[in-house]
Amino acid sequence: MPPIRKILVPTDLSPASVRVLDQAQEFAGKFSGTIDLLYVWSTPAVLAPEAVMTGVGVTEQPLMEWLGHSAREHLQRFESEARSAGVAIGRSYCEPGDPATAIVEHAASGAYDLLVMGSHGRTGLSHLLMGSVAEKVVRRAACPVLTVRTGS
Repeated sequence: MPPIRKILVPTDLSPASVRVLDQAQEFAGKFSGTIDLLYVWSTPAVLAPEAVMTGVGVTEQPLMEWLGHSAREHLQRFESEARSAGVAIGRSYCEPGDPATAIVEHAASGAYDLLVMGSHGRTGLSHLLMGSVAEKVVRRAACPVLTVRTGS
């Protein structure tokens, strides 16, 4: 088995993501690896047409710019809390797009040895309707993927 030096942790910034980071930290510690974070954000499925055309807020900032800025702020806050809890994070990335596609592409372009990501463990109708980012990543990623169940 090749050494695990570069670990990518895709995150949704939820409280359950802390559990995923703990698992990644275990691997990083055992193999002297580094952990990078990836947060992929996307536009809401339903938007009022005027929000897209004119922007949001008092400054009329374009919606996509505002969403990207907000996503970066949330990721920075999450990263700061993780570092305070003792998690050694190398770099963090914030990208727009489809989560599964962006995760697979980022993992390949960054030559990661392992992906550690959460899975809600949905089954039945909710899985059929919502799909599973983790499942799509497991099927398409070139590197091994460790999924950590974060749902109940």
